[in-house]
Amino acid sequence: MNYTVTSLTGDVKSELEGAALIDQTGAEVYFTDAWLAAWWKHYGKSFARSRQLATLVVRDSAKIIAVLPFYTERFWLGPIPVRLARLAGVDPNFAILNLPVAEENAATVFEAVFLHLTTTLKCDAISFSPISERSAHLTALRSAVDASTEVVLCRDRSQRYHTLMDLPETFEKFFSSLSKSRRREHNRDVKRLTEMDPLETRESTPETVQAAMDRFVAQHTEQWEKKGKGGHFADWPQAEPFYRDLLERLSPAGQAGLDELWLGKTLLSSQLRYSHGTKAYWWLNARSTAPEFAKIGLGRVGLVERIGDLLRAGIRTIDAGAGEYEYKLAYGGELVPIHDLLISTKSPLAHCRVKMLMIWADVLHLLYYRLWFLKIAPKFSFRSRPLWRVWIRSRF
Repeated sequence: MNYTVTSLTGDVKSELEGAALIDQTGAEVYFTDAWLAAWWKHYGKSFARSRQLATLVVRDSAKIIAVLPFYTERFWLGPIPVRLARLAGVDPNFAILNLPVAEENAATVFEAVFLHLTTTLKCDAISFSPISERSAHLTALRSAVDASTEVVLCRDRSQRYHTLMDLPETFEKFFSSLSKSRRREHNRDVKRLTEMDPLETRESTPETVQAAMDRFVAQHTEQWEKKGKGGHFADWPQAEPFYRDLLERLSPAGQAGLDELWLGKTLLSSQLRYSHGTKAYWWLNARSTAPEFAKIGLGRVGLVERIGDLLRAGIRTIDAGAGEYEYKLAYGGELVPIHDLLISTKSPLAHCRVKMLMIWADVLHLLYYRLWFLKIAPKFSFRSRPLWRVWIRSRF
């Protein structure tokens, strides 16, 4: 088939086409107009000056069959430049399950995209990281690389996981699927709590969402500081304004909010939640560190109570975020590998430059993140400093 690939540059919100395709393909919330507009505002040129937006719209005749929001970025290895194309709207914590690409003939679509990025936009490499092993498009991407005369696979590895929860039709089915000990544990904790005050879940509204975010940030930060760490908002630059912006843009449509668990007038826990179609995203949560709740699993109680609310709202899948958490797995989660997928052109010179970039990124990750940030800095009270932007950019 002959596909036409149009490259658009500029403001994401005004130029991104194919909202209907995003719904049809079950693509992630971070490929929607509102999400991309917020992401580009906080992580576009303001984050790295060399970033240029390049949204690709693939058509079969007049029909749109793919909308892929990329951005290009130049890295310098001394005097040697490497031009990389990456998916916009995504960061190392967001695993990709579905791309806004029609599944039929997806491999052929990807071949056309590879050709456009490497020849028209002169990219040395293309990143589809981080993509979930459960992605409907992972096999098609690999097949497209194998069939292409322009590109070769530089890296396809899995060193991390994210947790997926597939939900049944009702809360009763979900609860009965848990082990007897888990059901007993939950009922015991709820009984202990309700002996103090009434237990209630609350969902923020567009009018109350920023106040709920204030409570969330304070509780999340306090929880991690008790562990001697900074927490997400201290570690990741621009995280708080980015998430606040998303809440402003998505909460009026019911696609974002803070789901809180209250005991009378006491906030027990809070979950930052995004949703799109029948999928919800749980990447960050917070819970009280008050000593009177030390023997009660507030994280577990909040998870079970909120799943009931999500089921009633029609949610069938929860992406519970990157990392391995025992309580999420014990309550129905599945640990799924996340793949780093990096493709380069077949040009020997460009391929060599990309390999050098990969080595630089791996060395930076080892020396800065694994040794300094995780092991050495916390011992000297340096952990509250945010992650280096150059390290964040290197996570391709």
